[in-house]
Amino acid sequence: MLIYTCKEFLRRITMDIDIIGFPVYYGSSFRGVENGPNKLRESGLIEIFEQKSLKVHDKGNIKVNKIDENLNKNPHIHMKHKEEVFDASKKLSSKVYKSIKKKRLPFVVGGDHSLAIGSIAGVSRALGEDVAVIWIDAHSDINTPETSPSGNIHGMPLAVSLGIGDHDLININNIAPKIKSENIYILGLRSIDPGEKTILNKLNIKSWTSETIHRRGMGAVISELLSDLSSKDIKSIHISYDIDSLDKSIVPGTGTPVDSGLFLDESSNLIKAIIKTGLVKSIDFAEYNPDLDIDNITLNSIKAILNVFATEISRLNL
Repeated sequence: MLIYTCKEFLRRITMDIDIIGFPVYYGSSFRGVENGPNKLRESGLIEIFEQKSLKVHDKGNIKVNKIDENLNKNPHIHMKHKEEVFDASKKLSSKVYKSIKKKRLPFVVGGDHSLAIGSIAGVSRALGEDVAVIWIDAHSDINTPETSPSGNIHGMPLAVSLGIGDHDLININNIAPKIKSENIYILGLRSIDPGEKTILNKLNIKSWTSETIHRRGMGAVISELLSDLSSKDIKSIHISYDIDSLDKSIVPGTGTPVDSGLFLDESSNLIKAIIKTGLVKSIDFAEYNPDLDIDNITLNSIKAILNVFATEISRLNL
């Protein structure tokens, strides 16, 4: 008869984690965000999960094509560095797909939020389009090349995943759309471009601004979110977490910080509630720019959030 220690038993019933780095800044305006994955590894990312008796597989960083900034060559006027983001997204999609097929949980660490193009592509290939995407972000990231004021692709991943926008990006894996608009939930929203507002209203995408969350309380918002999820035949959830969902006072180290964001307790309670559904199959963690951090304020906030992810994931049974 086999006898396991408590720690050994927990290892056998909890989910394996694949850490996948996406060291890409091409979708954003600021360099430095590409250093996020390695900085977090150096700061204890793997250990945070392992301390919760989770088995972690560090899959390294995807290989990113280099660009010569001196060439100042951008054939896509309304989409900066499209080829590089497209290539990185295809590679990430493959890694996420393989991770899910191995019954592991891919935890994708950015890098800018264009990473969601590849991660959602991999998720949809593995699990189909009936996946709920919970988008925790100050921005809706649902611009198209035509609506984007900046041309930054990190502001386009939700649109791409819905089959709206650039032909090459939306057709990764020859699947478009990859998700349904009725299965998208945006929380922490507070910075929306005019073109995005039009798309959000047209598709009737559910969202809760940070102002709404502060006014009504995260508990009430979580109840609404879970109620809507339970009313649908949702079998899988993808969390896409952008650290700029947090108030900029606690995450100065991000490219587009915004006032009046979520605080650590609000964000923690939201993460706990989502993971407790037992439906989470994949997670993005985006937009940490260590070059912009001040006195490790952002890093400390991130560690607190990562601890919540690790703790809640460790409580899930396979």
